[in-house]
Amino acid sequence: MIGITALMSVATSYLAWYLERHETRMVYPFAATYAAPVDIGEPRLIEPRFRQSDGTSVILWRAEAMDGKPTIVYFPGNSGGLKDRVTRFQQLLDAGYGLVAVAYRGSSGSGGTPSEALLTADARAIVKAETARPLVLYGESLGTSLAVKLAAEGHSNGVVLEAPFTSIVDVVAVQFPLDQLDALMTQRWSSLSHAPTLRQPLLVVHGTEDRIVPITLGEELFAAAGSTSKRFLRIEGRGHTELWTPDMRHALHGFLDGVSD
Repeated sequence: MIGITALMSVATSYLAWYLERHETRMVYPFAATYAAPVDIGEPRLIEPRFRQSDGTSVILWRAEAMDGKPTIVYFPGNSGGLKDRVTRFQQLLDAGYGLVAVAYRGSSGSGGTPSEALLTADARAIVKAETARPLVLYGESLGTSLAVKLAAEGHSNGVVLEAPFTSIVDVVAVQFPLDQLDALMTQRWSSLSHAPTLRQPLLVVHGTEDRIVPITLGEELFAAAGSTSKRFLRIEGRGHTELWTPDMRHALHGFLDGVSD
């Protein structure tokens, strides 16, 4: 009979082989399909192309804020694309907020191939070029790591994190609890290391029934954040993609309206 140690060795070897070939697809299962805002019923959003230093064209969906309202730079999660979030974008615009929604490399018609280094460089360039104020970084799932990184560098007046995590390694370890996993992954997205230098007002939203990113990871990141003004909103009975509730939007609008330049 094969022992537990041998089984774990086989499992680790297989995971190493699988990660080497499929890590990018696992971490970035983006929907590449392009759709213009006007084609899905939202003519208020324009679609500028942001050309990165390497020539890659990244799509943005953009709308100006009403007077006195902040502009949200929105970093999506890794599932679907911008068109799948049009309802929440419309509700933000209805409330008067400005929006700059980022289509990552390989997503929603943007060119290039995603990686942690490239997505971070793209996001940093986009935020540095943004002149609207006040500016709020909104991260959803994978996008929370971008929001934390850029906020820790001082790029914003406020931060919203929806279902955040400490690192991608920790998220994957929930499904594959192997000791060697840490050394195998190249796409790490280590938000926890940046959290202590995040100083802006912070709102964290997480569902108690999140099976993809356990709420404990969000709580750990929240505790580490250096913000003196911060709130953790628990959405009872909700999973990873079920957080856009009326109560959540009420809390979000209250937070956004309190952000100043």
